[in-house]
Amino acid sequence: MQEITVSAQGHRVKTLAQLLKHANVDRKMWRVSSWKCNSWEQSVKGGEDTITLYQVKAYLERKVEPDRQPAYPPKCLPRVERPPRQDGLKTCLFVPDLQLGFAWRDRYTYLDPMHDRTAMDAVVSMARAMQPEVLVLLGDMLDLAPWSTRFPRKPEYRQTTQPAIDELHWWLADLRKASPSSKILYLAGNHEERIAKAAVELLPEATGIAPALETDPVLSLNRLLHLDKLDIDYVGPYGADWWLWPESNSPVRVTHGTKVRAGSGATATAIAKTARWSEVYGHIHKVEFVQKTFHGPDGPRQITACSPGCLVRIPGPTPGVSLTPDWQQGVGVAILDENTNDVHMQVLPITNGRIVWNGRVFEGHDPYERIAFETGWKQFIGDKNGR
Repeated sequence: MQEITVSAQGHRVKTLAQLLKHANVDRKMWRVSSWKCNSWEQSVKGGEDTITLYQVKAYLERKVEPDRQPAYPPKCLPRVERPPRQDGLKTCLFVPDLQLGFAWRDRYTYLDPMHDRTAMDAVVSMARAMQPEVLVLLGDMLDLAPWSTRFPRKPEYRQTTQPAIDELHWWLADLRKASPSSKILYLAGNHEERIAKAAVELLPEATGIAPALETDPVLSLNRLLHLDKLDIDYVGPYGADWWLWPESNSPVRVTHGTKVRAGSGATATAIAKTARWSEVYGHIHKVEFVQKTFHGPDGPRQITACSPGCLVRIPGPTPGVSLTPDWQQGVGVAILDENTNDVHMQVLPITNGRIVWNGRVFEGHDPYERIAFETGWKQFIGDKNGR
């Protein structure tokens, strides 16, 4: 990625805007990656007065993505009401971490996805057949690698925020079309929190996506992803939870999750040791399912702790991850039997882009060409022979 530096010293140029104008920087071609301003007092010759001098320096990188703000083109798909089922069953589909994001490849001509579009397409197919009353996105739907304040921001991850926002909005609209009557909730994850943390530090990724950082709505996920146009409720901030069927015999606490234990099943076991209700969580990218029975004055009561895994490409270009991560793909299902007020829970693995549920196979396909056409991101296609 081409980079240049511009600077000015004296008493005329005091701000970044003045520096860019002074240096005749074409804002359509260049974006600010970082900048700094120093000032000092200097005595005026022949007198006791002083003057304030400034040194302003900016580091610029050539743009490889356009400056947009929210997802484009936006889709408007409000929720459609439908009559309740007659069999006394209510269903919920849990969709785990996508970490939708990209790494630039082939000299910034191809956007290599971190997310698994085939697995995501299988989830859409299952939602279309299932028509769940509730559909919960467990958080970390975006990776937001350029916004990380914890890991190094390598050049291949820069300027990938806008295509990620556009594709996630496209996929959420696809999910809403597949299940138009579902109540859809989007839980905040630790990756969504990266925007709030990074905005405080005024990272350069923010300068291209929003003209002003002073107001929270500018960088809110609701605005960037047009969640209101899709009738999707955002549950935040990170760490907030939501209760599914609290009136049932086994209410389900739903959260992105903060607890991580090493080893398969270890996190679910740790949660089940202390929980007094069933719990569904994301965050760990592992398929886990543990049940425990409590015996009390009202008889035995069974709770479940489970993680549906993730929908991340395994292996893929996710930053800071080994080439062979111990991750699994899957989805979660909960069914409330209103005849007994009991909740039944399942975790369904996704293997080679296929989900098997209720005697059916839901096979996903990579719709990258359709996404590229409908979002305008030709960089989603790249060289098919090299993918």
